[in-house]
Amino acid sequence: MGRTSLVWLLVVFILGSLLLTLSGKFARTELAQHVERAARPHVTGSRPAAGAKDVAPVTGIAADITLPNTGAGVDPKTLDAGVSLIRTRDGAVIPAGKNTSGSGDAIVLKPIDPLDKDAEYHFTVNSNLKDTSGASFAPFEMKFTTAKDFAESEFPAAFEKVAMSGLTLDQNAFTSLAIGPDGLIYAGTFAGMIYRFEITPDGTLAPREPLMTVLQHNGGPRLVTGVAFDPASTRENPILWSNHGQMAVTPEGKLEGADDWTGKLSRLSGPGFSQYQDVLINLPRAYKDHLNFQIAFGADGALYFTQGSHTSVGEIDKKWGYRPERKLSAAVLRLDVQKLKQLPLDVKTDDGGTYDPSAPDAPLTLFATGVRSGFDLLPHRNGKLYCGVNGAGGNEGNTPGSPDGKVTALRDFKSTTSDTLLRIEAGRYYGHPNPTRHQYVLNGGNPTAGADPMEVSEYPVGTLPESNYAPPALDFGKNYSPNGLIEYKGARFGGALDGCILVTRYSDGKDILVLHLNSAGDVVETIAGVDGFTGFVDPLDLLEDDKTGNIYVAEYGGRTISLLRPIEGKPSRHAQRIKVGVR
Repeated sequence: MGRTSLVWLLVVFILGSLLLTLSGKFARTELAQHVERAARPHVTGSRPAAGAKDVAPVTGIAADITLPNTGAGVDPKTLDAGVSLIRTRDGAVIPAGKNTSGSGDAIVLKPIDPLDKDAEYHFTVNSNLKDTSGASFAPFEMKFTTAKDFAESEFPAAFEKVAMSGLTLDQNAFTSLAIGPDGLIYAGTFAGMIYRFEITPDGTLAPREPLMTVLQHNGGPRLVTGVAFDPASTRENPILWSNHGQMAVTPEGKLEGADDWTGKLSRLSGPGFSQYQDVLINLPRAYKDHLNFQIAFGADGALYFTQGSHTSVGEIDKKWGYRPERKLSAAVLRLDVQKLKQLPLDVKTDDGGTYDPSAPDAPLTLFATGVRSGFDLLPHRNGKLYCGVNGAGGNEGNTPGSPDGKVTALRDFKSTTSDTLLRIEAGRYYGHPNPTRHQYVLNGGNPTAGADPMEVSEYPVGTLPESNYAPPALDFGKNYSPNGLIEYKGARFGGALDGCILVTRYSDGKDILVLHLNSAGDVVETIAGVDGFTGFVDPLDLLEDDKTGNIYVAEYGGRTISLLRPIEGKPSRHAQRIKVGVR
């Protein structure tokens, strides 16, 4: 072998060694970056997806996230600095509302105004976004393009939004609204006060002294989730019912850390509502923000309310404090007030409690089950009972497996489940598992190899839904958070809204969505973009003053109540009307 060959052989050997060293270094660097990212909170996906085309200009952006730090969710105070939407062509930052879910397990950005058509936008998450433990998010970015053509149409109803002075709360927020036989509006809060307001001739509200009765009889703050007047109430003898639970909040303002069995249903009456009686005690209480929610009286005279789940998707999980489902959780409950005897009624079912909701003489019973987080119930004049349900956030939970092995447990369930509208019927199951009731299948299971209603593709094909499973009346999509529901009544706007369901969308949307029903009670059309129904700060509850058609909206994030006054003779010209197929 010549000298030249030896030199080339040496060069090849050196280059090969160098390449192996560099590739190993790059591999180690890539691995280290992957490990570092997995140890930090980070985005796992978005809606719209990266590179999406023809996105509706009225869309919001929702991001699924992984939260590796036990008990830590998104710190809402860091959203403004850590999340942004930018128009690519000029670098303009788009004004938007930004928030997370009640349990801090998602990121939602909703532009204040519709986006431009046929334009590219850049959504980013940077390290200024933190979880409540102080850990920074790993950077994330994606781009999408809005549709060139987007259908908008006229709708014969419009409202003006009126900001009212003197109603904004400090270190408190409105959670629930009711109008009393005395003509006053009553508003529950997350600190336990029940505020009262006089309706002035122009529809604005004049504050009166708040009721402190719930706080005084419970030794401190309580999270009031529902207020409703007994059908037997009169102006001279009003009777106010209130659902409330332990107020547990972290220094960052996150609702978590509550003790179980701290929910109550109470009744207030007498002069100044000074007479207080706990009716139900030891209702279940989730570690986070699920508890006994809004109250509705049915035509049968019974009192109904939803009891939130204790888990994300049915089995204990880290984010929800490893607290199991209870016999009364994730359900619509019915209280037959005529069966009440000695008060209060202790309804603790586990941990030493003996209450049996299936006993023949039980005053509090399970009306419907599998209802994960239904904030409000609406008894419609059509005889149907409706409920909006918040789905589970992604990357946060486990589903249970059945003891006989027919239902496979899903660990570290990744998917975000849909928010839905349910038409509640007695004895039906609506998709949230609860092993204490021998309910194991999430939503519609995965019965066939084809597309199935409310399918959970993670299940093996052949996983049947529970035998009494009822699909939802409407699938809102993901991360909308439908909460307050009312039936709009009155002939205003030529009756265009009469009988429609109005629902607040707390997260993506930050608006009021109109649901048009047919005579059978099915949703046949959704209408968004009605004038006055957009641009809220986390709208939670709403009510109508039937005398005027005015609507009042409790804006949880804005810590205020807004007035919506009908504008006769002025249609909304940019409504988004979508026909819905009836199942």
